[in-house]
Amino acid sequence: MDLEKKKMLEEIEKKRGFVLDFHRILIEEDMEFLKRFEEFIEAAYAGQRSLSKKVKELVFIAALTAHRADKSHIGIHMKEAIKNGASRREILEVLECIFPPCGALRLMNGLEAFEKTFAK
Repeated sequence: MDLEKKKMLEEIEKKRGFVLDFHRILIEEDMEFLKRFEEFIEAAYAGQRSLSKKVKELVFIAALTAHRADKSHIGIHMKEAIKNGASRREILEVLECIFPPCGALRLMNGLEAFEKTFAK
């Protein structure tokens, strides 16, 4: 991996707290798209605006769970929420909030991610 690609992945990790597989794929296959994607993410999620990082992570947990995202992806945002001041209880309540509009299957997926992320 060349220096420019390595630097970009380091910036993504610094800004978000993690790097996902799709970042690594795009950096090799279409770096220009990844650059534009990261600009959008900066405006919508990673940049500091009105919402705190904690609140943004809780929103992401709800959205990813509602869309039945991969449990490991949900777990990454659960860990980021904790790092940014959320409690396990707050995360659990976010999962419970998606039950009425999204149903039991989405709640169960979120709870499985919760259990996997915070297993003792």
